[in-house]
This record gives sequence, structure tokens and C-alpha cells, in this order.
Amino acid sequence: MRIFTVAALLVLLAGCGKPKQQNLPSPQVAEARPELFPERIWAACDFELLRNDVVWSARHEGENVPPYPANNFAAAARELAPGVSSLSVIFTRYPRAEAGSKVYFRYYLGGEGQLELRLFNQDRQAWHRLTLTGLARGEWAEAAADFGEVGDERGGGPLESGERVSEAAFVLHGDGELLIDDIICFAGGSRADGAREKFPRRVIALWGFDPVESYHPWTHADFRVNHKHESLSRGWGAGEALDREQRGVKRIRLIIDPPQQVGEHSRLRYNCWLENVRRVQPMIFDLTDMDNRHVGLEHQPQGEWFTETVDFTADGIRNDGNQTPFEAGSRVDDIFYLAWPADEAAEFTLLVDDVVLYDAYE
Repeated sequence: MRIFTVAALLVLLAGCGKPKQQNLPSPQVAEARPELFPERIWAACDFELLRNDVVWSARHEGENVPPYPANNFAAAARELAPGVSSLSVIFTRYPRAEAGSKVYFRYYLGGEGQLELRLFNQDRQAWHRLTLTGLARGEWAEAAADFGEVGDERGGGPLESGERVSEAAFVLHGDGELLIDDIICFAGGSRADGAREKFPRRVIALWGFDPVESYHPWTHADFRVNHKHESLSRGWGAGEALDREQRGVKRIRLIIDPPQQVGEHSRLRYNCWLENVRRVQPMIFDLTDMDNRHVGLEHQPQGEWFTETVDFTADGIRNDGNQTPFEAGSRVDDIFYLAWPADEAAEFTLLVDDVVLYDAYE
């Protein structure tokens, strides 16, 4: 398995996202925007800023972008050859995909070309490819592509749960203009627990806690990647809170690098496991106001996985007590989880997984 640093990736991007010309795969009718928040989001890119976990090969477009607050950029495909243009996104953490995965995106398609989507299966070193039909022309629109039954180019089957994906490519065959924004790769269905949270408007940051074995992020003081907890039936990682100097408190820190702008309705959604925990306090550091905004959570389930959604825009409280609006365009650079024990004499545990910071639809 090839592992690249971000610096090396930026050098290599000139050659990425340039799939060779091949016969187009069988067409698939584009699906509409999903209604509800999916079971799992495993990769995303909003094209606002290059990040440690997401880089791309495309022209940064700042004029023709989807019109919603704090959305500043999209990506424009570059011409590779006469009649072929492309853009690609590199997921540097090699996230684990799911069987039945889909890819949501916003697009602006000019001309009469055919749009092909590709996901690169890092484990098989092969592309999964499909061609979409039924797309709008000459305006920004939304679509989803279903990779659930799409085999790889070598004759293998569809994506399987746990396989790693390192790249998504959009290839336009024919003359025309292609702009892409707000890519979200997700597990097919909505949650089975009856939650009615809408599909995100934009994913701002994402943590899956599944780095490949030879990838060691500098996070040893911020959280521990736990692969061995008895609740992790698939052996995938989760983020575990670490002891702090302040006795009786554990903490997780998730760095947003570089700092990002939030949207109109900033929410944090994650899966959580607690043991002997009295209170959990998610916080987000608002660089615009130079203070954390926190939400205190108590009386939560113990000894089982559950999903939590925190609304920082509606419920976040500044640590200094001086309440100010948390508006679209505010810049953030850290997410924290603090945990306090119910029984101070006993060990306590906080695990989080599939953490998504997003701009919610209202």
C-alpha cells in the first residue's frame, strides 16, 4: 500500500485525476438529493480550503458557486485532451468505505458531454466507474450516484465494507463545462433509529479514526485511536479520550487544519460510547470571537453506542458567558470533548466515532 505525505501528494497531483480514456461504463440515472442524514459519512470535500485529509486536482472557482451562506468556492474541471476534462479529489487518510455506498455532489454542467464518476479502490488498486444520465444543464443542481452494484474495472465485485478509497474522480466526456461542489460519500440508507435529521447542506470536517497501520498522525496528546475496545465489532478504530492534568477530566481534541468557516446552522453529529461518565461537554473554538462555544450533556446512555447531534448555532454557550451569534462565516479551528466521571473513584471511558461537523439544512 502506498502512503503519501500531503507535500508529496501536492507534487503528484499533476498526474492525479487523469484517468486514461476508456469505453464508458453502462449509464445510470442520477438520483435526487437524499432526504435524511445517512447511516455513515465516510468521506467529504467542500473545496473551500486544501486540508490535511483532502486535496484536489482542479481549478479553484470563486465566481460561479452554489448560492448559500459561507460557500465561497467550487472546483472546475481541467481539460486533459480535446473533448475530455476532469477533476479529482484525494482522500489522504484512505477512509473505509461501506457496501452500498453512494456519492452526493452539487454540479454545474454546461454543454452536452457525458459525466463519469470514479472511485479508486486502494485495496484492489482499481477504479469503480459509472456514467450518470438525467442531469440538469446550465444551472447548479444536486445529484447522487449509487455505487452499490458497481464492480471494479478488473471484473471484481462492488465495494465492500472496510475497503479503503483514496480518490474520487469526475470525468466529462465531450465538450462542455463541469463544476463540482460539496462531495459527500456515504453509506446508502438513512438511520434505522428513526432519527429525522436532514441530509447535510455541507460537510465542513470529518473524523473516522481509521488511519492505515503505517500512518501515525501527531495526535498522541489529543486522543487515542482504540481498535480493541470490546464494543468495536468490526475492529475499526474509534477516538478515545485521554487523561488531562486536571484530575478527574478526560479530553479529546480534534484539530481543524486549516481553520474553516462554518455555515448558518452548525451542528456536530457523532457516535458515542460512555462508561461511568456523568457529563460530556462538546466544544468548538470560535476564532472569530476567540472563545469556545460549549454544550453540556448529561444523563446519557452508558455501555452502548448511541448517536448524538449537537447544535452549536442554537445551543452553544461561550465559555466566558458573553453570548454572541455564531454566524455563517465564523472561523473555527478545534473541536473538544470533555468528560467527567459519575464515580470519581472508578475508571471512566469516552469513545467517539464518525464525527461530522456540518452545515445543516433547515
